[in-house]
Amino acid sequence: RKAGRNGLDQPQMGNPGQQIQQRRKPMKPMSLIVGTRSLAIILGATLTLAIAGCGDSPKRDVKDKVDVTQTVHKHDKPGEVCYICDSSLRDSGRLWCKAHGRYEDRCWLCHSELHDKNRLYCQEHFLYEDECFICRPELHDTPKKKPDRPGADASQAKPTLFCEEHDVAEHECGICQPQLAAKLGVGQSMKVRFVSNQSILKAGIQTALPTSISSSPVVEAFCQVRYNANAFAHITPLASGVIRRVTIDVGAEVKEGDALLEINSAEIAAAKAAYLAAIAVHRVKDIACKREERLVKERISATREYEEAKAYCDIALLTQNTARQKLFNYGFSETEIKEIKETQDSSSLYTVRAPFGGTVVARKAVLGEAVEPGQTLFALADLTTLWLELSIPAYQTAFIEKELDVEAAFDSLPGISVKGKLTWVATSIDERSRMLKARAVVPNERGVLKSGMFGKAQITIKSITKNLRVPKGAVQRFLGNPHLFVKEEDDLFALRRVVLGNKTDVEIDVIAGIRENDQIVVGGTFTVMSEFLKSRLGAGCVDE
Repeated sequence: RKAGRNGLDQPQMGNPGQQIQQRRKPMKPMSLIVGTRSLAIILGATLTLAIAGCGDSPKRDVKDKVDVTQTVHKHDKPGEVCYICDSSLRDSGRLWCKAHGRYEDRCWLCHSELHDKNRLYCQEHFLYEDECFICRPELHDTPKKKPDRPGADASQAKPTLFCEEHDVAEHECGICQPQLAAKLGVGQSMKVRFVSNQSILKAGIQTALPTSISSSPVVEAFCQVRYNANAFAHITPLASGVIRRVTIDVGAEVKEGDALLEINSAEIAAAKAAYLAAIAVHRVKDIACKREERLVKERISATREYEEAKAYCDIALLTQNTARQKLFNYGFSETEIKEIKETQDSSSLYTVRAPFGGTVVARKAVLGEAVEPGQTLFALADLTTLWLELSIPAYQTAFIEKELDVEAAFDSLPGISVKGKLTWVATSIDERSRMLKARAVVPNERGVLKSGMFGKAQITIKSITKNLRVPKGAVQRFLGNPHLFVKEEDDLFALRRVVLGNKTDVEIDVIAGIRENDQIVVGGTFTVMSEFLKSRLGAGCVDE
């Protein structure tokens, strides 16, 4: 692509007898280019190329490109790799010349103006000899030489590469370096230059200024309905036993304290017996203590005997209280424990009750089944409120905070929407989905929401801001992110990353990424996108 940019003879790279390879290959028949690409994008790229070749005179003089040599890369040792054959070993943030298989700032075929002729050049590995760690392994631990070009100071050690073919900086050239578009932040852009102004006119590309409006921005998010975990319980027995009777079924509405099932448990019988025995022992010890107290007052018994009797009475009381607390731990209420004491009940019957009012949403209890503590028998939920679990794009995290209003709609419930407020926002981005997690509580008084439903939610930002509105057709998606094309020169356009907000049937708000005086491409955006993607179709200067 960049061979012959300056009209200079190309230096011979590599050793004699090595293969000659053209960087820019002849265009293949359309049937071979298509592969699995989208037919729509192919047609757009074909239209662009056809427009550019219909008798237009290019704006810049680009001399006929010549064949360039590219080294056939080999290693003497089996399994040996280097930065040329393994991209993971290359310097991060350093552009790579795909056409010639070397770093852009060491490719004199593309950037002859950067060549320092006073430094020896390794023709085999495309680095200066004093930095070629492949030929000289000891350089691995030696700092790289600076500056990189003659006359440059330390602050200019890293040269700014310039794409002369498209007349933009190399790191901004969307045609030569399309892979960099994946790293764009909001408001950043890649440049796309057309062949000539006549190409723009024939493609029907139209621009317009965005419309300024004042509104409360809305952030869109995916949502899923879940049970409110603050009003949800797994009902488990607190003692082992065998289920004697099940009193409710799935879907039943219960109140706090309602019986769910009965269990025959030897542990419960032992706990009741221990409590009743402790009561009896304490009664005896208390009588003995009072008798000794009376004898001491009458000077008949020694004080030591009274103190011993009182200690035994206190121990018996402690044992009684411990046995009573154990019954509380098994779920018995104050009334039930009082009844056990009065009726001297030592049966093995144990009743499991609802901890709060709600709906039984799951049941695993079966008559006659042996159960253990911690085994889930029922799931109980209060369905008057539910959770909306939200997944928000990471680039919109700056606008999200607690107490924001949320409105959600579901395809399975046409015409019905629910409103609530954000109660929780995650402090980190989900590693798998790269989304921000948040949660809202919504009412479910009619009971139409069901756990597991998927829908779309809109989060309304509190402050009223001044936004810019553009036609929906102007927005282009690339790698899942929204972009707009902004005209910078007559034949130069910028693919700019933006953040979207509210939308109507025909227009959409742009929260961030553009300015009021930006000329937005509103007609022919498909053609501009095809020009940006043409390198992926084999039509650009970088063949992938």
